Amino acid sequence: MDQEWLRNSLYSIGFQDEALLKTLLKEGTLKEVTAGTYIADPGTPVDFVPLVLSGTLCVARVDAVNDKELFLYFLRAGSTCASTISCCMSSTVAHVEVVAEEDSVLFILPLQRAAQWFDDFPEWRRFVLQSYQQRFEEALNALDSVAFRQLDERLMAYLNERRSALSQNSVLPLSHGDIATALHSSREVISRLLKKLEIDGRVALGRNRIELLD
Repeated sequence: MDQEWLRNSLYSIGFQDEALLKTLLKEGTLKEVTAGTYIADPGTPVDFVPLVLSGTLCVARVDAVNDKELFLYFLRAGSTCASTISCCMSSTVAHVEVVAEEDSVLFILPLQRAAQWFDDFPEWRRFVLQSYQQRFEEALNALDSVAFRQLDERLMAYLNERRSALSQNSVLPLSHGDIATALHSSREVISRLLKKLEIDGRVALGRNRIELLD
């Protein structure tokens, strides 16, 4: 990955101010991560802002005491984690779990500089505020899903969201336990719902894999 590829990637995200582009290229660091890599853990200090250039990250709230997890949203190419930015701006610890959903390329920006750019570059400030807005709306959707939707609807919405996150790949590397954790349900209930979806011809089930058929 050369500087030209990186510049084009940042430009396509919306960073077109030449002074900001030069600053980002000077201060940032490319990082390739494999699927399953933890980018941030709840309670750990955060000293960087991860900007996704390719791939997908999964963001979730975690209850370590009860071993539960609530899926919030995916971060795809061109996006960053508003929660991480918030931690950076206030110099606090992470409040969410961020994990690479697939092999991804990140552009790592240093904490202190990212905070300073908020005042120095209107384009960066606009990007951060838009990220806050988008992530807030996605988090609200996750809350609405838990509060107002039936579990079978949430299950299909979650599977379709995962398909979209994996570039429309219809075969999802998921176990019933993974889904149960993400949807705050039990493995037995999820297995029963998946079996019904299979009978209805909407999914094909395999060992640690689910294929969406519609």
